[in-house]
Amino acid sequence: MSRRATLLLALAFVTSGLLTPEARAATVTNYRGGNTPVYSRTSYDYVPSVMKDGVYRMWWCGGIAGDYILYAEADSLAGPWHARGSTVANSYNTVFRPTGNAAQFDGIHVCDPSVIRVDATYFMYYGGYGDGTGTTMIGVASSPDGLNWTRLNGGNPIIVPARDYRPLPNKYGAGQPSVTHINGKFHLIFTDSTGYAVDGNGGGQFVLRSSDPTFQTGVEELTATGFAPRTEANHTRHSLLAAFSVDWQYMDANDTFAIAVDGPTASGTRVFLFNSALSQQVDQFDISGTWTEGPAIVSRPDKHALASSTCGTVPVDILRSVGPGGPDTWNLARGGVDLLTGRTCEQVPQGRVYEGYLLQSPGLPLTLARGGVRLQFALAAPAQNLSRNAIAVSSDVFHRIPYGASMTSGAPVYGAPGRPAAFRLDDGRLWPVSCLEAITSNNSSIASLSVSQWDAYATGPALHCVK
Repeated sequence: MSRRATLLLALAFVTSGLLTPEARAATVTNYRGGNTPVYSRTSYDYVPSVMKDGVYRMWWCGGIAGDYILYAEADSLAGPWHARGSTVANSYNTVFRPTGNAAQFDGIHVCDPSVIRVDATYFMYYGGYGDGTGTTMIGVASSPDGLNWTRLNGGNPIIVPARDYRPLPNKYGAGQPSVTHINGKFHLIFTDSTGYAVDGNGGGQFVLRSSDPTFQTGVEELTATGFAPRTEANHTRHSLLAAFSVDWQYMDANDTFAIAVDGPTASGTRVFLFNSALSQQVDQFDISGTWTEGPAIVSRPDKHALASSTCGTVPVDILRSVGPGGPDTWNLARGGVDLLTGRTCEQVPQGRVYEGYLLQSPGLPLTLARGGVRLQFALAAPAQNLSRNAIAVSSDVFHRIPYGASMTSGAPVYGAPGRPAAFRLDDGRLWPVSCLEAITSNNSSIASLSVSQWDAYATGPALHCVK
């Protein structure tokens, strides 16, 4: 039986005092999807995490012998979803298991994955439970490919319940994490039923950020007056939403956080839009469709919104569990809309919207949006080493992204002791590259410099191969 089923958490859907009366309903169009499962098998499946990383990649909590984290992929959100290396619909890979030691925080169940890729490394934040610990805590693991995971922080939890759970009515603890990466920092929203600012049902969403993926150093917490260094005095004293099991992403097109929450009824998922400071709700809209628990908002690998070929339009798709009865009948279904931000091509920060995408425009070079600028390629192979997501754009949108540099075939690559190999491109900068594949596929080779020679160059954005 799932850990969630044993808790019998009643879903809260109450907004905090931060939410302002002037928050309006956003304009959406192109409703799609419904209640028909796109993934189903003979056990329970819920709380997925979904990214577009070449194909659509999904990690979720599924029943095996308790809660395990499973994986499948598909060319379309409508499916068929299948295991890596298989074409059998509704197949899966088991990619993350409990340790099997009940005394450890994740010894019995692992669930609620939130998967993000930063440069070439995947991070998975998850909730763990061990019978010896008595409550849910949050851990993190890393992977080079999203399939083979290594626990970080010495296998210890990175977030524990704020208070002793035992005298409280809701004993769930700290879990249900969701992470996005913005300006070099991991932003984590999570449930803590023991938090000081929870509602009477234990519903509360708390926000941390840090450049450390394990949240052990440099941690700031969202307070009523903005982010501040986390202290015992401010920890979990401010709840952004009184809810359980939310998922979020950052929308660069309108500089908002989008937070998907199941409710307020069982016939739709609500998406709140908060300003970039998380100080005010500015919009909201609903995506119709029944649910049982735990939406996933489909994102690009760094957990930002997917790009559209139309300026100011943001595709917003979710996957969530559906089912006629108890958790053992839960499957996964898809729904979505297009959000019309009302912003024109001049108002949209195109470099950020298309970050990490390969841009395809007739008569123009294949181009990678990286660090807010265009990196243009003479050869397709090195570009495809550096990104799996491609999108067709107009020449107008293409040229609105500032030019950065061009990579010609055989462009020189320089290395030095203690320094990464780096392409020297026509902007005069060194663009560090983390993998040999991009070098060889560009017909380039590495020449050695002294450290002082290497350091004399300005550096451009780092380049990373995607496995």
